Amino acid sequence: MASNFIEKAVYTIAEAFQNCLKRFPVTVCFVFALTGHLIYLCASDGKVPDDKLFYTISYYFSVGTLLSLTLHLWSEEMKRKAAKAVTHLTGHLLLLADTFFLYTLSPEQSWTEIIIAHAAAILALGLSVFFLSFFREKNDVPSWNFALSSLGSFVTANVMGGIMSGGLCLLLFSLHQLFNLDIKPKGYGYILILCNVLLAMMLFLGLLPKGEAKHDRKPLVRSFLNTAAHYLFLPLTGAYLLVLYVYAAKILISWELPDGWVSWLVTALMTGCIAIEFSIYPTRMALSGRWDERIARWLPVLVLPLLVLMSVGIARRLNDYGITVNRLYLATFNAWCYAVCIGLFVTRARRINWIPISFAATFLLTSALPVNFASITRRTLRHDIEQLTAQVDKDKLPFSNRQYEEWLNTLPRETATDVNDKLAYMWNTFGRESIRDIVAEDVYFYDKVETASERSHLLFCSFDETKPMEIPEGYTRFIGDSQDTFFFSAEECRTGTLAVPLNRWIENSEDSISIDIKTLEEWDKKEESGNIPPARINSKSGNHVFYITYFCYDPKQGSGPSLRLSGYLFMK
Repeated sequence: MASNFIEKAVYTIAEAFQNCLKRFPVTVCFVFALTGHLIYLCASDGKVPDDKLFYTISYYFSVGTLLSLTLHLWSEEMKRKAAKAVTHLTGHLLLLADTFFLYTLSPEQSWTEIIIAHAAAILALGLSVFFLSFFREKNDVPSWNFALSSLGSFVTANVMGGIMSGGLCLLLFSLHQLFNLDIKPKGYGYILILCNVLLAMMLFLGLLPKGEAKHDRKPLVRSFLNTAAHYLFLPLTGAYLLVLYVYAAKILISWELPDGWVSWLVTALMTGCIAIEFSIYPTRMALSGRWDERIARWLPVLVLPLLVLMSVGIARRLNDYGITVNRLYLATFNAWCYAVCIGLFVTRARRINWIPISFAATFLLTSALPVNFASITRRTLRHDIEQLTAQVDKDKLPFSNRQYEEWLNTLPRETATDVNDKLAYMWNTFGRESIRDIVAEDVYFYDKVETASERSHLLFCSFDETKPMEIPEGYTRFIGDSQDTFFFSAEECRTGTLAVPLNRWIENSEDSISIDIKTLEEWDKKEESGNIPPARINSKSGNHVFYITYFCYDPKQGSGPSLRLSGYLFMK
């Protein structure tokens, strides 16, 4: 029994390797190249001469593997060799051009648009593996069977790769423990790469269905997914539908706008609906059962009223807070959901492949074109901000931190909040480069409007860290770049001196530094775009010295006066 199993496993592995070499020669080359690339990384202990070049090459080998697999599967459906060759050559030349483009990008450039566009393209490429070869089929059963078989092959290949790597690593560990052999950690890394990348990918490619098995038109009636759909997905989706309908009724009765979370809840419901459509599709095609036909057609109709609820929630967020990249994608997803539900009802769900294809196409069109959601958001926010700064003397731009606070203080509270939020979003999403001409590098946006409007006694200073700072004489140990927030009682503040313990940064330390509030006030007045060097404060014992690079003192903090500190700590 055991020998038969081993013999079958060996035969399966050997056959898989032969099949993938003949069937996917370019993909195999990419897999070997990726394996060698990862082995080089392991051999160099993760230290490469050019990080950007390394990651760019990693991208090329990874996407090249997926691209070549898609093109090989598609080529099997084509008869003209010239068309095959031209398509393969064009696809790989485009990938090379894209790789070169990524490598030449400036590190300061916003990567938001680029990452989203490439994510959309890779998603479309990944889905094409399961759908591109079946465009001539009369229904979606062959592609459904191929996708299920491919998933099974992928799991099988990775399990076998994991077992092989685990066994070999255990063997190496045994040799190390029993015979005291010097086995470097790299050895385990090589095994993991060879087994879980090379071996697993070769097995996966070799186990992919081909010929008649690839175009298996016989529906799998008693599949696990079909059972799970009827006895798990469907009851859960029904209960979910009921809950959301009760919530919708509550909103109508109270005549209030839906909560922001409703969009994500309806998204989860739509995902469940699509999962059910795919799960029961083979059974419907084989048996044409009334019950399944009704589910496939009328379940999307039941989702439609809740999509209206989602639309209201999205409109509310857009009206209250303006546009963001996420909100634009969410609004587009909402429109796509309408199209899917109506399309399934009209077509009686006879075809379902168009659902993921249309999703990938929509994502690609809104992300990869020159005019995309990220660029629209950036231009819209820039326009709104520039309208407000149009009245400002251009010589004052970019604002220093203090100038920015003073300018916000001249604006109405609501306007100040809005512009601060937009600048913060631009910084977080598109990088400092997108607002460099408006605010300086040292400007921070946290709690800024409240600071400008309400906290007249708040003290702040950002010191200039670019100025040379000598290592203090007698201090040889650098503790690190230390930062934390300290809270004080009103009584402690009345003394005029704040005692900051060093045990936050040095374990079991009883030492502390004392900071005079009047000194903070003086630094606050001098602060202008970080033009003063870090300030030195000696500790109580004299064994430590602290160079302040930033502080924010708030005497009106709700939990008590607070002092936020950042700086460099040295020890004798």
